[in-house]
Amino acid sequence: MLRIGSVGAALGIIALTHLASAAPLSPRIANYHITATYDGGAHTLTGRETLTWRNTAREPAVDLYFHLYLNAFANSQSSFMRGVGDAWVDWLQRHPNGWGYITVTAIRIGGSDVTARMQFVHPDDDNLDDRTVFRLPLEKPLRPGATLEVEIEFAARLPKLFARAGYAGPFVLVAQWFPKIGVYQDGAWNCHQYHSTTEFFADFGVYDVTLTVPHDGVVGASGVLREQRDNTDGTQTLHFVAEDVHDFAWTIDPRFHAVEETVGDTHLRLLVQPNHIGQAERYMAAARTALQHYEEWIGPYPYPQLTIVDPGPGGSRAGGMEYPTLITVATTWWMPRALRLPELATVHEFGHQYWYGMVASNEFEEAWLDEGINSYLEGKIMDAAYGPASSVDVWGVRLDRVTLERLRYIMSAQHDPMTRYAWQFLDRSSYSAISYSKTALVLDTLDRTLGGERLRAALAVYFDHWRFRHPRGGDFLASVAQSAGEDLTWYFDQVVTSTELLDYAITRVTAEEAEEFSGYAFKDGHLGALATPPLAEQKRYHNEVVVERLGSVHMPVDVQIVFDDGSVTNEHWDGRDRWRRFEYTGPQRVEWALVDPNRTMPLDFNRLNNSRMRESGTRGIVRIASRWGFWFQNLVYALTGL
Repeated sequence: MLRIGSVGAALGIIALTHLASAAPLSPRIANYHITATYDGGAHTLTGRETLTWRNTAREPAVDLYFHLYLNAFANSQSSFMRGVGDAWVDWLQRHPNGWGYITVTAIRIGGSDVTARMQFVHPDDDNLDDRTVFRLPLEKPLRPGATLEVEIEFAARLPKLFARAGYAGPFVLVAQWFPKIGVYQDGAWNCHQYHSTTEFFADFGVYDVTLTVPHDGVVGASGVLREQRDNTDGTQTLHFVAEDVHDFAWTIDPRFHAVEETVGDTHLRLLVQPNHIGQAERYMAAARTALQHYEEWIGPYPYPQLTIVDPGPGGSRAGGMEYPTLITVATTWWMPRALRLPELATVHEFGHQYWYGMVASNEFEEAWLDEGINSYLEGKIMDAAYGPASSVDVWGVRLDRVTLERLRYIMSAQHDPMTRYAWQFLDRSSYSAISYSKTALVLDTLDRTLGGERLRAALAVYFDHWRFRHPRGGDFLASVAQSAGEDLTWYFDQVVTSTELLDYAITRVTAEEAEEFSGYAFKDGHLGALATPPLAEQKRYHNEVVVERLGSVHMPVDVQIVFDDGSVTNEHWDGRDRWRRFEYTGPQRVEWALVDPNRTMPLDFNRLNNSRMRESGTRGIVRIASRWGFWFQNLVYALTGL
């Protein structure tokens, strides 16, 4: 049942079927108890956290590393701002006091004040102006298996929304807002600076968070609400708990309308803006279909709630983000149903509850592992739910997700390999083209090559094995190959670590009149009589079709040859050599040829060279009809095969 209500000063506590896990789902390495107060007028936070951290590595820890993400918005010289070029200049002109920051005011370990030990470090670059990571040396090493409790007091000012976190009018998204410990692996800290193209990487734990905020704000957060009370000073205090997650984000806006529905064991809570209330059902329908497909195809969603946030006016830069059990989406007041941006955003961001949310790969170092897998499944779900025009269906233009991924991919196809660290890509366009679109096309091509539902089944196995852990790219590739029961090294080596292209083309289609035998014949080693060509009752033709591999990536390919009498010949080529010639002699003339007729290679860079007509054609109604078919197919390729 779907319920819509305008929630003001009070936020009702939702009755859920399971408020707490019967048993931990994750190793719960980093556990936070946070108490914070938000001043809506000044956009400031004061907070205190108690971090309980366990050393799960085999080596002792001699120090701790923490993220201070909000300092990415502290000045124009942070590594984040350097990464966006001069995009901040216009923002600053419109919001001269828009900078934000976070400061640590006190750190205590075992009752001792160790604040003076803080050292700002720059593990990714030599930018001394960046203050997004600090190191805290320990008085004595923390042995493997031991637990440490760290108390931190902090103060922050939220930025005017530039990217991901901040405020836009009364709408506020509070993300990456507290001192957050890195990941200790193999005796070293994985704690990267905040860059414009990087996201996040952290260990699982329990977040127990108490927020005091203005009384008129409608609040949404990771986890579930355990307690809410109104205070006499015009504020309200809310207590949230999120279990077996690796981050905590929240939002507040007095204008939110809460739309609520329960699907199975999951409570869906949409916080939507008043001017978007007419699109609430679009968001909810997309959330339902994403939840149902993921649970059917991949595995169960174990959390009791999902909160969906529709940013307020001016807050679009907070849209399209994922945090554990909380996602932000995007639309406009005029969004027609034929443009499925709200649905795309909802399905994509929900998918991150699995890829990065539960299968916690390193988004800094291997963004393709979450963004690419997620984009691939987003496309499959959108096509299953909305049909062949799953993304766009307007004015006769009908586009599915593969088409849009191809469009983005071909813009920056060869700048970077999928394995590039996120902040080291040429630019944001290349990061997007490769991490999202190329990876999705690589998986789609593999899916169609394997056939059946073998790749989907392999992803379910991968999810089941690696959820609540930190897999690497090699773990994913090995898992898929093992599930598929095939050695896929030949394919992955070509497309994952290289920048080479997959591109097959029909480069020659000819039909020449075949000459019959003329001249001296030999029989049993003896010279025979001079022969002249007989008068043929029917002309015969020598037909030639040449297929070339223009790119460096090779795949097995199918080739379809159509003759002027309507007959069709299908050939198969392993695709390894640079070219392959197909020859036929008979009364028919080849009319046209097509490589990959079943569209099994979405990764093919240029589909417009996949077909070709005979170079010297004939006249007549048969040829005219076949030409119409040929040009219509090429028109379809031009519209859907970019």
